[in-house]
This record gives sequence, structure tokens and C-alpha cells, in this order.
Amino acid sequence: MKSVFRATALLSGSSAVSILLSLVSTKVLAMVLHPAGYGYYGLLQSFVAVGSLVMGMGMATGLVRLGASSAAEGDLAAMANLRAGAWLLTGALAVLLIPFLVVFSLPLSIWALGSAEHQGAVVLMGGALCFAVGVNVQNGFLNAWHKVEALASYGIVNTLLNGTVSIVCVCLWHAQGIVPAVLGGTVASWLASRYFLWRHVPRSSGQTSLRGAIQSARSLLAFGIPFTASSAVGTGVQLGLPMVVLHLVSTEGVAYYKASSAISVGYLGFLVTAMSQDYYPRLSAVRHQPQAMVALIHEQYRLVMLLAAPVILVTLALVPFLVPIVYSPRFAPTVEILEWQLIGDLFKFSSWTMSFAILARCTPGVYFLTEVLGGAAMLACTWMGVRMFGLVGLGIGFLAAYAIYYAIVRTILLREIPARETLGNACFMLIALAAAVLVRVLPSTPLAGARSAVALLLALGFGLYSARVLWGEYLRERLLRRKPILVS
Repeated sequence: MKSVFRATALLSGSSAVSILLSLVSTKVLAMVLHPAGYGYYGLLQSFVAVGSLVMGMGMATGLVRLGASSAAEGDLAAMANLRAGAWLLTGALAVLLIPFLVVFSLPLSIWALGSAEHQGAVVLMGGALCFAVGVNVQNGFLNAWHKVEALASYGIVNTLLNGTVSIVCVCLWHAQGIVPAVLGGTVASWLASRYFLWRHVPRSSGQTSLRGAIQSARSLLAFGIPFTASSAVGTGVQLGLPMVVLHLVSTEGVAYYKASSAISVGYLGFLVTAMSQDYYPRLSAVRHQPQAMVALIHEQYRLVMLLAAPVILVTLALVPFLVPIVYSPRFAPTVEILEWQLIGDLFKFSSWTMSFAILARCTPGVYFLTEVLGGAAMLACTWMGVRMFGLVGLGIGFLAAYAIYYAIVRTILLREIPARETLGNACFMLIALAAAVLVRVLPSTPLAGARSAVALLLALGFGLYSARVLWGEYLRERLLRRKPILVS
């Protein structure tokens, strides 16, 4: 587990710094824009995220899948052609995008932003989409070369630049600065990723051919079309949920949902980053070796749960105090939504260890089926949750959707490789889930006043256990490395 610890440590350190930096910009934006303006800001971010997912054609992931082996072998010619093909495909997609946004700006404004008065913003977001796709391509190359240190540094620099641009725009122009903030943020992200790509990825001259670039673009497109279709019904649904919330609730409801999602994603962001930038490349490298994949899945699952469970319980304990500090007292409805989302995160991170294995190992059709079912579960659970429980149903629906998704990916993966959970992993997951549910229901019992204290005690217990296990693994590996090899 040495490489796993190292990558996770680097990326977690980067994420911790990024979270601290983003707290400043989040606080300023929430105070200046209030829930209605913050909701509009969140809608624009969701529009760019969904648009870049579609326009990006899965190139970031395709670059890892197609280029990880060539990068590991030092095949600069293959990587140069892959790089040229990615930019060729990006340019072609950009040429198609801008006219599309101009022609359909009215329906997109109504559907994505809630009214017809935002047509100009929709067109301007075309620039943000192009830069966002460029960021994904550049980071995809860093990931294919497994430049973990560069990606960790990029995360910090990107957060600093993006937050600075957003704060300046909003403080200068208030609500009128929201569009420049989103557009300027994507430009800043592109510049940061461009710098780290130039600094850390080997460059080759004279090895790129037009034929090779076109062939690489075709290979990326062949992977990207089914992958994008899968992402559109899976990840795309989650990215587009603020737009769904807009029509189910209101713009203020979008603000509360975005606020809860920002914390839910941010506090364990290093795990998401480690999975995509370390775990997935390693899975892709052994995708034809079932036993090696099973070992990696169990190792990653164990590490994820050991790290996530204590942090989730600590966050549950602090949520009532955290939301007013990070945002403002106006965002009080965020608290209940976030509490349910935190419980759902146990299923989310557990399921992602398996969904990445499906992506690396299985055919695009199988992954598409997985994401279709997951996206349908998210939409249905969100709709039913809001209808039955109101605004808090957004959090309940999140929990229900990821419980269903967990069952789906586990069933599909078991049909492909013998990746049954170990007894220790299963028990730890169940105990962590029971502890999180206990903390959530305590306010409805006579022990309501002890909620935070109980949550912190549980978090301390899980944290001490996790620290003991991880330290034991570290010492065991050190002993194995020092053990002399006996030659008979």
C-alpha cells in the first residue's frame, strides 16, 4: 500500500489547503450574493459542468485509459500523437459548440437558468465551456503520466486563482459580476493546468504526424461517445441536479442544495481526487489481471473507509455550527440536507471503488448500464424525496440513490470478477453506517442535547482505530522492505 499512502497523502494535503482557501471565497460569495444570487452562481457552474462533460467527450478519462501504458513505457511518439489528437478533437467540438449555444440560447436559458433573460449569459458560457474542456484535457495528460505531485500542486493553485477571480468580480459588480466570475475562473484554471502540463510532462519534437493525430482522435472519440453517454446519465444527472432543484423548489432551494453539496464534496475531496488520479490509472494498468484488480479494490475500499468514516462523523457533529460559519445564518435549511448527504457519502465512496473498476475492466456497454441505473435512481429519489419531505428530501433522496447505486455496482462487478467484500471491510462499513444514523436520529430522542458530544466520541473511536490500522500497515511494510532476501 506504499504507493496508495503516498498518493493519498499528497492529494489529501493538496485538498486540505484547497478547502481552506475555498472557504474564504465561499464565505465572501455567500455574504455578498445572499441565497438568490448564490443560487444563480450555482446554476451557471452546473451549466458549465454539464456542458463540459458533454463537450469533453470523456477525453480526460480516455487519455488515461489509452495513454497510461504508453506513458509508463516512455513511448513519447504515441503520447505526442495522442496529445495532438485530443487538441484536434477539442477544436472540432468547439467549432460546433458556439453556433449551438447561439441558436438555442433561449430554451437553454429557460431550462437551465429559470428564465428567458439570461440568453447572453448562456452564449458567454460557451467560452467558459471551451476553457473547462481544455483544463480537463491538460489534467488528463498529467494523470496519464501519473504526475501526482503536479496534480496536487495544481489543485492548490487553481483554488487560489479561481477564488481570487470570483471574489474580485463579485465584490466589484455584485450580482452583475457572477457571469464574469464563472468565465474568469475557467480561464484561470486553464492557465494553471497549462503551466503544470508544460512544467512536468515530457515534450517531443518531430514525432507527431497528422495521420497519427487523426487516428488518436478517432480512438478518443470511439471511447468518448459511449463514455459520455454513460456520464450524461450518471455524473451528468448529479451535475445537473441544481437545475432540477430549480424547477422542483426555487432559486433559493438551489443555493441551499449547492451549499450542502459543496461541503459534502469538499470535505473529502482528497478521496475523490485520489481515486481518479491514482486509483483509476493503477486499475487501468492491470485491467486484464482479475486477481490483481481484486486486490486493488479491497485495498482501496479499506483505505477509503478508514479515512472517510471518522471525517464523516466529525462533520456530522459540526454541521449545525459549520454552515453558518462557512456561509451565513441565511443558509440554515442547508443543515438538514447536508446531514443526510453525509450518511449517503458512506455508500458513495464505497460504490466508487467498484465503479472505477467497472470503468477500467468492463465494456462501455456495461458501464453505460451502470450509469443509466444510477442516474435514474438519483432523479427518481430526488423527485420522490422533495415531494414527500420537502427541501430536506434533497438529502434523503441523495442517501437513497447512493444506497441503490451501491447495490447496482456491487452486483455488476461480481458478475465480472470475484470481488466479494472481505468480512473486515463489510463489518466496518455496517458499523460506520449505524454510527452515522445514530447521530442523525439523536435530535428526535431525549438525548438531543448530547448529539454533538456523541458524534465526536464516535469519531474519536473510529479515528483511533483507523490510525492504529494505518500505522500498523506502515510499520509492516517498513519491516518487509528491511527483511533480507535469503538465497539458497
